[in-house]
Amino acid sequence: MLRQNLGQWLSAIRVGQKISLGYTLVLGIAVSGTTAGFTVGHHYQQQADKREEHARNEVELLHRLQSRILQTRTHQQQLIPLAQYPEKFQDEYAHLLKHKAEIQEIWAEIKAFITNSSFLQDREHQTTISAFLQTYDRVPQLYSQQIEQRVERIRALNVEQAQKLMLEFTNSDLALKFDGISDELVDLIDRAYRELQAAESSQQQASRVAEKIVVTSIGLSIVIAIVLAILTSRAIAQPIQTLTNVAQRTTEESNFDLQATIVREDEIGTLAKAFNQLIHSVKQLLQQQKIANEQLELYSETLEFKVEQRTQELNQKNAQLQQLLEELQRTQVQMVQSEKMSALGQMVAGVAHEINNPVNFIHGNLTHVQEYAHNLLSFVQLYEKHYPDTAPEIEAGAEELDIEFVQADLPKMLDSMKIGTDRIRQIVLSLRNFSRMDEADFKAVDLHEGINSTLLILQHRLKDRPERPAIQVLRDYGNLPLVECYPGQINQAFMNILANAIDALEEANLKRTYQEIKESPSQITIRTSMIDSKWIKIEISDNGVGMPESVHKRIFDPFFTTKSVGKGTGMGMPISYQIITEKHGGKLDCFSILGKGTDFMIQIPVQQQIYNAV
Repeated sequence: MLRQNLGQWLSAIRVGQKISLGYTLVLGIAVSGTTAGFTVGHHYQQQADKREEHARNEVELLHRLQSRILQTRTHQQQLIPLAQYPEKFQDEYAHLLKHKAEIQEIWAEIKAFITNSSFLQDREHQTTISAFLQTYDRVPQLYSQQIEQRVERIRALNVEQAQKLMLEFTNSDLALKFDGISDELVDLIDRAYRELQAAESSQQQASRVAEKIVVTSIGLSIVIAIVLAILTSRAIAQPIQTLTNVAQRTTEESNFDLQATIVREDEIGTLAKAFNQLIHSVKQLLQQQKIANEQLELYSETLEFKVEQRTQELNQKNAQLQQLLEELQRTQVQMVQSEKMSALGQMVAGVAHEINNPVNFIHGNLTHVQEYAHNLLSFVQLYEKHYPDTAPEIEAGAEELDIEFVQADLPKMLDSMKIGTDRIRQIVLSLRNFSRMDEADFKAVDLHEGINSTLLILQHRLKDRPERPAIQVLRDYGNLPLVECYPGQINQAFMNILANAIDALEEANLKRTYQEIKESPSQITIRTSMIDSKWIKIEISDNGVGMPESVHKRIFDPFFTTKSVGKGTGMGMPISYQIITEKHGGKLDCFSILGKGTDFMIQIPVQQQIYNAV
């Protein structure tokens, strides 16, 4: 009813009023949308600024506390060798007391900071800090009291007794617990930095929200303006054109039975009424003109033929549009897949960069530590050589420290630490190699690095689980030259093929027990070799369930998948096929035996002078 009344009202008002109403509506939506966008964006921006300020304050407090804890521990350890120098000992002790007061002050600031926190989004982080404060609340005070008591006792002791007393305190449980404060602060500072990064991300998101609202409102205004332009055209131009067509037909065909349709009561409706009255008057004068009827019948037959011909043309165009739609869907899925791999590459590259910096720092300093340790041990051996008869106290100290064990074990520990950092650097290098998603040009690369990097990314699916042992990966690598290719796209093809192999093995393992899998393990075999001087070959095979012939024939068809809904798009293998054949001018073949396994064979030219990406 409301719609009918609205239609009657719109048809009754004048054309100029309709145009004014449309412009008012468009401007209103644009202005209100822009205002809303800036208001919402400002609101979220303020919240993001507060979160960032909170996170920065938290990082600063934790850093200050960690610095004072480490300085206090350093000054306390310096008291041991300075026990024989009263003035230097007292000066070092004064620094220690100063840091004690600063720790108490910072501790109180952190308590107040956590109590008054209203912007902390990570409640788990807040609980962790509260638990940390509660656990170590009394430790700094007890630590300072113990140092003060020992300093008082030292005044009445000789140098050796004083050093022994301070050394015992250095290795006490309370001192180790005091050191634990610094260790736990490392994790808290890391979480605080993540809070800071989240706050910075919220700022960017607030700006994007405001931009989206403004753009949406402007877009909506444009759409409404277009719709209103179309409606205005229909309201003015179309009725006039219809009226013109009726007039032309009446004149050309001498058919005075035609009448202009009156659908509005505005100026155009009044014109149509007057025109109909004119035709009716002429019709009364020429009612007996049969020629006009014959011409009208002939025109009708011609019109039917044109309609039939036009219908055939429309059917052909519909078939073409359907084909274009399917192609668009394939392209869309491929773009989404490429975007996912690009995002994964950016994430992996970022993580590798963040890990690589501290590891390089540790790895570089290990060389100096080894050199210092070697020099110190050589000095100790030189001292033992020239002073074999040492004081009883030195002998007792050497026996207590087990100096011979330290001399033998310290180089081994440093070597093992260096081996560990080397391993981490190798892992980071593999992650960087896989993250070449943004390289848009051909590059000569080692394909073995790409395969190893892809296996590293899929390691979480290969390792052993409670329901099955680990999937074994057998590498039979040949001597391959550097191959010109798009590294990121080749890695994407490796990822799709290896992920399908893992899926096939997991499907086969569903029907086997843990013991059966252990006796006949799941395996993925990767072989690389040279076909000739211009071509290389990569074979990736598994001993999974294989494929029936009906599936094998359609393995490279777009959108074809045997996986359940939500687990596969059916575009992984078609995209891999396109990367290998179209992008690199290579070949991708699949060989499968039901119940035995599947083998994918990739052939790629070493150089790409002829085969260029499309």
